[in-house]
Amino acid sequence: MNAAKPDRDLFDGRKVIRRRAWLMLSLVLIATVAVYAAAWTAHLRWDWTENQIYSLSHSTRSVLKQIKDPVHIRAYITRGLPQPYGSLRRFIGDMLASYHDAAPNTVSYQILDPSSDPNVAASLAAMNIPRVQVQSIEDDQARIKQGYMAIVVDYLDKKVTIPVVQSETGFEYNLTSKIKRITGNGRATIGVVGAFGASGLDQLRRLRELAGDDYQLTAIHPEKRPIDKRITAVVIAGMRKPPSPQFRYRLDQFRMQGKGILVLAGNAVPQLQVGFEVQPVDPYTNDWLTSDLGVVVKPGLVLDRDASRVVVNRRQGRFMFRSVVDYPFMPAVRDLNEQQVVTRGLKLLAMPFVSPLGCVDDNKCTTLMRSSAQSAAQNGPPFDVNPMRDIASRFAGIQQSAQLLGVVLSGAAKSAFSAPPVGIGIDTAKSKPITQTDNQRVMVLGAPALLDDDFLDGDNTLFVLNALDWLSGNSDLIDLRSRGVSERPLDKIDSQARAMWKGIWMFGLPLLVTLLALWRWRRRAVPPVAR
Repeated sequence: MNAAKPDRDLFDGRKVIRRRAWLMLSLVLIATVAVYAAAWTAHLRWDWTENQIYSLSHSTRSVLKQIKDPVHIRAYITRGLPQPYGSLRRFIGDMLASYHDAAPNTVSYQILDPSSDPNVAASLAAMNIPRVQVQSIEDDQARIKQGYMAIVVDYLDKKVTIPVVQSETGFEYNLTSKIKRITGNGRATIGVVGAFGASGLDQLRRLRELAGDDYQLTAIHPEKRPIDKRITAVVIAGMRKPPSPQFRYRLDQFRMQGKGILVLAGNAVPQLQVGFEVQPVDPYTNDWLTSDLGVVVKPGLVLDRDASRVVVNRRQGRFMFRSVVDYPFMPAVRDLNEQQVVTRGLKLLAMPFVSPLGCVDDNKCTTLMRSSAQSAAQNGPPFDVNPMRDIASRFAGIQQSAQLLGVVLSGAAKSAFSAPPVGIGIDTAKSKPITQTDNQRVMVLGAPALLDDDFLDGDNTLFVLNALDWLSGNSDLIDLRSRGVSERPLDKIDSQARAMWKGIWMFGLPLLVTLLALWRWRRRAVPPVAR
């Protein structure tokens, strides 16, 4: 009898512990469901991504706060699409809910399935919105599914579209920029100078494609006529001859109005249509930058051991060989000024055939980018830019140091002209010259070919679009554009560190595993009593 009582008490104790465990588990499940339901109802989320791509940025919230009239966003998403479009439906729904939460009185949205309503599909076809085609594997067979992943934004009597949403990256920038454009004053106008040997608008096809949604690009001729008041920024890419005083004066007056100027100037421009060759510019071409802006284009071309790679085609006999080589005349620029909104968030730029820059007064220039400490300037002309020449021989006997590749001029400035030059024209002479400004916006880069179609890709694209935004006074979306889309290059290490890490991975790690195995074997070989 006495022996049975402890057994019963032990059994009862186990029952109590089991009941408490089930009760705690039930409470945890109920609390989890309640928290999830509350978060779903209140649209609460925790975004742990590095760039917060699942959360609205401050830039987007600022744009939404400026909206005065209702904006309606319609997302046309076909259900049942395979990846990568399948997961986008939930992402788009969450983001549109965030837009509505940020401006509940002015922003509304709908998510529609075109496959369930033929009228919806017909309206999308009328707006020239294409179907996406996605290959899926079903029952061991490859099948093509078609559907829609489109966004339409309505504002008053205006309408803009995003024909295809391809990924989460860049979605917020695309949608916010569309909303900003449709609710604002439309596209800003940027003038492109094609005189004095500069690359004209007809030569910059890639730039027209990239900037066409946000900006209206137009050719201008400041030497012949004044710059239109509607133009917010001017681009000058690769002048080969010295500009006239009339051109310089009108550009100076444009700068005095606080409008933006982008100058890409150097000592040579590439001639890729005939191979890896460059054509030197007139030696007096860039003197006006020193007298008018205080920026000096120093002699030579920058070559850098930390170089971008290019593809070189070589013919040997009847055969054509393709090689990928490090090209020192296209420095891989990593030293970017994080304090400047134009380069903030960017990790790597490729600056082709760039010339070193300097400033007459360093206090009036802000460094935008520099080459690595393993760079130098090749004297010329002529310039030897052969990509197959050994890099080590190029740097033999040359002093190496970081080279200044880009500068920004901002803040107060005085006009470079005390009076209009002779022959400026009666239209400009009637207006009173502007002698100073409190807000100049000028960017000078030593790469005259940066906007060429061959070099405008990767982070170079983001940088150029950021520059156009800054020059046009649209800086609020620059940080948003660079979120999550910048390249992330690996940090270079020297030869000693490389050899050390090779040794660790090839010999150190196997040795560590072997020692661990021996320790484990010895431990198991010793009887428990002896231990």
